[in-house]
Amino acid sequence: MRGFLIPLALVLAGAGIGSPARAAVDAAGEYEIKAAMYLNVLRLVDWPGAKAEESAAPLVLGVIDSDEMAHALDELARSKAAAGRRIIVRRLSGLAGVEDCKSVFVGGADRKRIEGALRALGKSAVLTVGESEDFIALGGMIDLQVQDDRVQILVDLDMAQGSGLAISSRLLKIAVLKKAAAQ
Repeated sequence: MRGFLIPLALVLAGAGIGSPARAAVDAAGEYEIKAAMYLNVLRLVDWPGAKAEESAAPLVLGVIDSDEMAHALDELARSKAAAGRRIIVRRLSGLAGVEDCKSVFVGGADRKRIEGALRALGKSAVLTVGESEDFIALGGMIDLQVQDDRVQILVDLDMAQGSGLAISSRLLKIAVLKKAAAQ
């Protein structure tokens, strides 16, 4: 298992977001960085059965329990694409509409809400992304953690592959591989 932390300056520069001059990640900056990382991660995931006509369709992202992430993604979606596709961000209250999403970000650290969202998605080919320290242990696929002013990407490759998703080796080179507590 090989992993490292992605420098804050690299994330900001690659996403075209401002100057990396400040040393600490403040609350607003944290979600700008996580949103940029999220879009970069999406470029490195392949969904099963993707057809040529789907590659031109917008990429629908659901956001549960994180107005900050939804806002940051909305801002980026105005000027960026993910894997060449226009991005649509949907703020989800509960799980209604989750089936229309290619990926869902589950915000916060409420274990019951995270478990409920992940259980509802089951083995569907929806990339699950979170920010809780327990997100991978609870069955999530990608976890974006801020440690020492850097965004660390944690990946449960078995969970993603079990849902039919293919994670690029380019992502695996920069991620820390983790496994859910009980799969």
